[in-house]
Amino acid sequence: MPWREASGLGGARGVQGCPCQTELRRSFSSLQKLQKKFMRMATNCPWFVRNSDLHRDLDLPTIASYFKRLSKSYFKRTESHPNPLVVKACSYTPNPNVNPNRRRPRHVLDDPDDDITTDNAPYARALGLHTDDTITTTQRLRRRRRAEVRVSQETPLGRRHPDIPRALGLKTLNQATLRARPDPPVTLFTRNPSEDIYELLCILNNNNIQVINLDLTTQENKDRYYSFLKQGLDTSEERTSLILCEPLECENLLFEITVNNFIHRSILYIFFWPHGEVSKLFLSGIKEAIRVVVLTNPRKAVFRVYYNQASPNKLNHLTLVNWWAGRLYKSPSLPPADKVYHDFQGRVFDVPVLHAPPWHFVRYNNDSTVNVTGGRDDKLLAVLAKKLNFKYKYYDPPERSQGSRISGNGTFKGTLGLIWKRKADFFIGDVTMTWERLQAVEFSFLTLADSGAFLTHAPDKLSETLAIIRPFQWEVWPLVGATLLITGPALWMVIAAPSLWQRRKRDQLELLSDCCWFTTTLFLRQTSTNEPSKTNKARLVSILISLGATYVIGDMYSANLTSLLARPAKERPIGTLQALEEAMRDKGYELVVERHSSSLAILQNGTGVYGRLARLMRRQRIQRVRNVEVGVRMVLSKRRIAILGGRETLYYDTERFGSHNFHLSEKLYTRYSAIALQIGCPYLETFNNIVMTLFEAGILAKITTDEYKNLPEHSRRSEPVTESETKESNEPMENAGAAQVQSDSTIGLEPLSLTMFQGAFCLLGMGYFLAAVALAVEVHLNRRRRTQRSTQPAQISTARRSARMFYLKQQFDRMFRIIYVFIDRALRHDARE
Repeated sequence: MPWREASGLGGARGVQGCPCQTELRRSFSSLQKLQKKFMRMATNCPWFVRNSDLHRDLDLPTIASYFKRLSKSYFKRTESHPNPLVVKACSYTPNPNVNPNRRRPRHVLDDPDDDITTDNAPYARALGLHTDDTITTTQRLRRRRRAEVRVSQETPLGRRHPDIPRALGLKTLNQATLRARPDPPVTLFTRNPSEDIYELLCILNNNNIQVINLDLTTQENKDRYYSFLKQGLDTSEERTSLILCEPLECENLLFEITVNNFIHRSILYIFFWPHGEVSKLFLSGIKEAIRVVVLTNPRKAVFRVYYNQASPNKLNHLTLVNWWAGRLYKSPSLPPADKVYHDFQGRVFDVPVLHAPPWHFVRYNNDSTVNVTGGRDDKLLAVLAKKLNFKYKYYDPPERSQGSRISGNGTFKGTLGLIWKRKADFFIGDVTMTWERLQAVEFSFLTLADSGAFLTHAPDKLSETLAIIRPFQWEVWPLVGATLLITGPALWMVIAAPSLWQRRKRDQLELLSDCCWFTTTLFLRQTSTNEPSKTNKARLVSILISLGATYVIGDMYSANLTSLLARPAKERPIGTLQALEEAMRDKGYELVVERHSSSLAILQNGTGVYGRLARLMRRQRIQRVRNVEVGVRMVLSKRRIAILGGRETLYYDTERFGSHNFHLSEKLYTRYSAIALQIGCPYLETFNNIVMTLFEAGILAKITTDEYKNLPEHSRRSEPVTESETKESNEPMENAGAAQVQSDSTIGLEPLSLTMFQGAFCLLGMGYFLAAVALAVEVHLNRRRRTQRSTQPAQISTARRSARMFYLKQQFDRMFRIIYVFIDRALRHDARE
């Protein structure tokens, strides 16, 4: 007897037996494919809609789930069947570990659900869809008919707006979720609000979302709305605007938002387009940086969500990203920017470029085109283009300058001004981040950590004529003279002190003269055998004086003189801002900066020494130059010129033009360079991820180092640029191109020349002149003494007169002998060595 006849349930729709599991799955698979095909034909959905979304939105179970539900219903009805044999046959507990070939019909109830049913189970429980197994198909159809009747009784527009929050993903959340992630405030911009608007307000308030409702018709409400947006920009808070008005009013409002530059990634504008397609005028006013969502209502209870930042290679375009038909098809509601802009799909960017070695090497053609031949930032842009799959084309900006700040008339000049006006997408180069520039553009992660500095001409060599007296500064010479004057009387006191108590008769003036001459010969390193005294005390003092004169004064002087003659001294370099200020005020130095640069902004807005330098610059005829390279050429051609800029740029230019011609100052301040982009740029985070990886891996430093290898051979062989030592030497790492302070051992010695001995000959001539003056004075005094003696009485005996003449002759012979020895020692070859 067949199973249906034995059970007495011939008209029931249930599982009549337990066929082979493989055949059962094959049958379910064929029926499921047919069901999917019918669902897609009925809904006319796009290809990217998932099957699970169709089952969930249509409230349609899968084939396996449907048959499992029928089986449950069948076995439930057998429990109350009047035939006890049927009840006994169905009342058993299946063994879960049985062999698949020995399965019984009740095993179907314990089989796991298919993947689609498992995925939709949480949504079904939340929405109350077919969760009750006892609900039959007839009951579900009745519920659907009642729902359609309720919808048809409402006004066409009255039930569209309350579904907008659900279309945007603003579904009801529990309190814990709201506390953990508060939603941004929503601004409703409506005209002639009706009951449906008030119901929408209630729905938003029930979700703990702050709502500000404004009427579009009054200018006062518009001003309040713009101040609300400006406040969000100042405080970096998220703002969401839901605009429900006519298409013409949407176009005007979008134009005003763009003109007022209320554009940022934290502000989202949601426009509800009530009827028809979105106009071309509205599409033409959508900038890429502004976040615009457009909701359309093509048919009843269905909303489409269009987004302008869903296609990386399409501008002024809205892309369908989501739709709502009872619930949202995708989560999140809008695609995130990092997912959209990870591949630009061959998009072409027009990038302005400036000639600024080593960042860009640009050749300007006569037809207003440019040819970029290399540079660090050119290589960096090539890496970004390869990674993100986009192309770029360089062009010459109008003013060929960066731009420093927004002027008083509300304009921003330079390349950054083009980005501020949204005429250029981004600019990559030596762009320093400043507060003034942050008001107009946004910056990526830093591409260079640099410092400010100024460049002057290399210090000149000092006069070689005065090299022989330069070891002693003017503060030393008084001490040397005092030493010469004190040592002679000190030796005389040591010798003449015993005669005070021994009462020996001796000419003290003659002894003092002998002591002074003796100490002078010792200091001049001349040998003398005529000692003033033979006592041990006198000899000890003479030895001490000789040691001091020979090893302290003489040898130190000789060592310094030798080093100065072998390595001529140079002028004191200008290494600090205070020294530069003094040079500009007293020596006629001039300071120039690049126009529309961050260095110019620092001078204009700075205080203290920067403010004083700016005031001194006003006296100059030339204050600004086109770029740093022009300023470096001016420093090379004119000695009293200094240029302020980035240390890395200045150092590279000094290596190009011969580093021995320049002097680089100490580090003045820290400056960071980055890529400049439009405010609200959607692919800023994508650029940051790549630049951050390159910076942390040291690839940017390696690219910068490679630019120094491309210098001409004669530039690489030149001497390193001289630098002022900086106090801030505790940085963890320096740039690859940063110069190091050159040690004295690495500087080559120069051969001696006769020019270096000019000072020695001049000093020797001065010595001869002083000797001649001393001789003339002594001769004059001797003649005067003779005249006085001739007037004395004639009683002086001839013997005494002869004795005096003989003594005078001895004195003259002794004086001439000393002068002769002094001159001979001064001109001897070993004395010069």
